[in-house]
Amino acid sequence: MNSSSNDFLRYQELCQRLNEASKLYYENAFSPMSDEEFDMGMKELEVLEKLHPEWKTASSPVHKVGSDLTNDFPKVTHQVPMLSIANAYNAEEMDDFIRSATQNSDTQIEWVCERKIDGVSLSVIYENGVLKQAVTRGNGVQGDEVTLNALTINDIPKQLKGAPQGLLEVRGEVYMEREAFLALNERFYTEGKKTFQNPRNTVAGSLKLKDPKECAARPLRYIAYFITQDIGTQTHSQNLEQLKKYGFISNDYWLSNNSEGVMKIADQIYFGRESLAFDIDGMVVKVNSLRVQEELGSTAKSPRWVIAYKFKAERESTQVLSVEFQVGRTGAITPVANLKPVWLGGTTVKRATLHNFDEIGRLDLHIGDFVLVEKSGEIIPKIIQVEKEKRLPTIETIEKPTHCPVCASPLRQDEEEVVIRCENLHCPAMKQSLLEHFVSREAMNIDNLGPSLIAQLLASGKVKNIPDLYRLTKEDLLELERMADKSADNVITAIAKSKENSLEHFLHGLGIRFIGRTSARNIARHFKNLDAIIQASIEDLKTVPDVGERMAQSLYQFFHQERELAEVLELKALGLPTEFKGSVKNLFQGQTIVITGTLPTLGRNEARQMIEEFGGKVSSSVSKKTSWVLFGADAGSKLTKAEELNIPLHDETWLLEAIRKEG
Repeated sequence: MNSSSNDFLRYQELCQRLNEASKLYYENAFSPMSDEEFDMGMKELEVLEKLHPEWKTASSPVHKVGSDLTNDFPKVTHQVPMLSIANAYNAEEMDDFIRSATQNSDTQIEWVCERKIDGVSLSVIYENGVLKQAVTRGNGVQGDEVTLNALTINDIPKQLKGAPQGLLEVRGEVYMEREAFLALNERFYTEGKKTFQNPRNTVAGSLKLKDPKECAARPLRYIAYFITQDIGTQTHSQNLEQLKKYGFISNDYWLSNNSEGVMKIADQIYFGRESLAFDIDGMVVKVNSLRVQEELGSTAKSPRWVIAYKFKAERESTQVLSVEFQVGRTGAITPVANLKPVWLGGTTVKRATLHNFDEIGRLDLHIGDFVLVEKSGEIIPKIIQVEKEKRLPTIETIEKPTHCPVCASPLRQDEEEVVIRCENLHCPAMKQSLLEHFVSREAMNIDNLGPSLIAQLLASGKVKNIPDLYRLTKEDLLELERMADKSADNVITAIAKSKENSLEHFLHGLGIRFIGRTSARNIARHFKNLDAIIQASIEDLKTVPDVGERMAQSLYQFFHQERELAEVLELKALGLPTEFKGSVKNLFQGQTIVITGTLPTLGRNEARQMIEEFGGKVSSSVSKKTSWVLFGADAGSKLTKAEELNIPLHDETWLLEAIRKEG
């Protein structure tokens, strides 16, 4: 294989890993890799795309803006886009940024430096000083309205002191203090609920809770750092002081006139971070003059007047003692390294995920190797490098298993996949993972039923499959260890409430291979009821937007396996949702749309989902049947063909405005 082929394989691998990481972070509030690892991957992608522009596709994460939009909240268009911030990881990158900004300004620039709090951005909008609306960042153009949840955060004033008349938008960071996070996790553990990965991801999930009372029980904080309107001030630091007068807690700041001073402040903030009650992952550096900020402007993705200087993640050296294999919900076998305990980032690390055997090969990892371990996303340990200079002659090769470590069934690996898989659908390990998935927020959303409680139910024999959950009684639960009367009531209530869900939640919860949350919704919306899905042929299933051959076959095979169908029908008899209860929006009903080029803020999948949510069908090719074309930068032959066929052309702004008007 030549160098170009290797580069292309690396390019494809990076695209897949970074897209998956972005999706997990924004949709599931889960961080599979550190910010630095993600950003370094993005930079490597940018280099590869410059060397090989012919490889670039709309699926490349380089040109996408991450999005935390969900279907559960009203959408609000930001008056001023909430752009992402570029990152720097060393003094040279910081110096380059400061030099570039200085060269593009005709005045001496003063820099204001603030701690970069590791939280979630939130815009709060006031009308005549009274809180009117709270909106998440979303995709930067649109965000989710979470006003009722924001009202539960004490740091967000309900009414401002001395605020100007009219609209005032304040942006800030929602975060959670470390001690509060640990206490919340401890409470959830004792209640048998699923615990959280880290404070930042806990905040992201908390802001999207449907019940404000539940959000109020989470110890969320807010720190303000930006005012979008002109309030008559000249500098950003003056705005930070004004935020305090309005009644906000605002960020501490330091001022400097040069890069040397900025880096001294970075050291000061870095070495002082342990004394803080909350996590920070760097320092934000902004042009202080509001006039110069406006002069420097923005790129499509980020402002030119601000950068985040990211602190290096903590790393420690330790030894791999053994490797074991975990079985996931879909039967995927994940290797996990057992480590010699090492203190890292405030906790003792004993284990690290290895993802798959390709990762083991890439690292050239052996049992007995000394490795560098880093906490990815502040919490999850990850092996980033083998210290080959310390390698001992007694190391052992990590052998790929041939049989499931739990049920001993033969394992299989498809040619197009990197994972190996247990295909025994009744493997005990898969039951635990499947039940965890079934009760998760993205599926049936059964609160108070966490992994530890599921494990107890399986071990006790009270639950052997999903239908058994709906036959549980309060008495069954009270027989378990550490189960109080009120907790048992909460579990039974949550299970009963889950029957009120819509069909797509049930369909997603079944854990059918290749059927995710979006495809489950598309299928449920298309067929309207469970019986129609069960009776559908593979060709029928392929008529659903975004359902291809592999998805259709997987769905068809699931409902045509006697044991699986019997369980689904049993759940139907127990009262689980069999009808699609969502609204059907018809803005683009009957229209076939083609997307081409790179859109300013929306990823192609995101634009497709928007169009399909409003009834449209997205096609991959332009023809006389195409209703219109959504185009962006670098649109190629599809745009040319559309022009030749006189097919209407629309850009992202038109799409978002049409959806906004539709309501």
